[in-house]
Amino acid sequence: MIGTGPVFVVGCPRSGTSALSWALASHPDYWTSVETHFFYNLLRDQWLSNAYEASYRAGSWLDAQAISIDAFFAYAGMGFDRLMRSRSEGLHWVDSSPENLMVARPLLRMFGEARIFHVVRDPQSVCLSMLTSGFTEPWAADIGEAIQVWKHYVSVGLDLAEDFPDRVAWIKQEDMCAAAAAVASEIGSRLGLEDATPIETFLNQERINSSADKTTYVDDSPFRHATTPSRDSDWFQAMHGARVQDETAPLAARFGYGRQ
Repeated sequence: MIGTGPVFVVGCPRSGTSALSWALASHPDYWTSVETHFFYNLLRDQWLSNAYEASYRAGSWLDAQAISIDAFFAYAGMGFDRLMRSRSEGLHWVDSSPENLMVARPLLRMFGEARIFHVVRDPQSVCLSMLTSGFTEPWAADIGEAIQVWKHYVSVGLDLAEDFPDRVAWIKQEDMCAAAAAVASEIGSRLGLEDATPIETFLNQERINSSADKTTYVDDSPFRHATTPSRDSDWFQAMHGARVQDETAPLAARFGYGRQ
């Protein structure tokens, strides 16, 4: 039976979250759009928890109605689910906002049937993509910042998968290209899909938001026609390859990444 909750595709920026999100949406029971970002903005400062704690006391409405904090989160999730489904025409929805990884724990609390896929990519490729993305974030112009962002996202994702093994799975971006059938099968198993072939087909045929090909950006993306630095992998390896290898080695090795 197909899962009933939303899917969050998360991971370090430039890791392939958009591609996997759109691959999921190629399945007839799923839908996606541009990244929401509002879940992160709502949850990053613990606003829901703070609202509950500030409002709950003896004799309060929450107390009188026996509303636990878990129920409070769940009902908030129901409201957002209705919002998303009002646009998805009732289909299960997928959000690919990468930063949702940083608020994944409250998201899992809000959406009791949600599943999370954490996309992991070789740090060398991620850092090169960051520096050639044309984005305005600090990691797009500073190799040290790019390295730290990759390490932070991967560390948070590993801890999350360890704590929620039935609800969180990591997927290597490289496997999305080289082993699409296996990735689609894993997703299908996690979501209870009878047929994951549309996902496999998409992964084999499509590319989304590739820094190597700006035509893969969506039509209204401000970065589709942006002028970006002319930097290839040879330049990157000469300038930054050794540093990225040295500073990411312990984490990278856990996914089978290393010096090429």
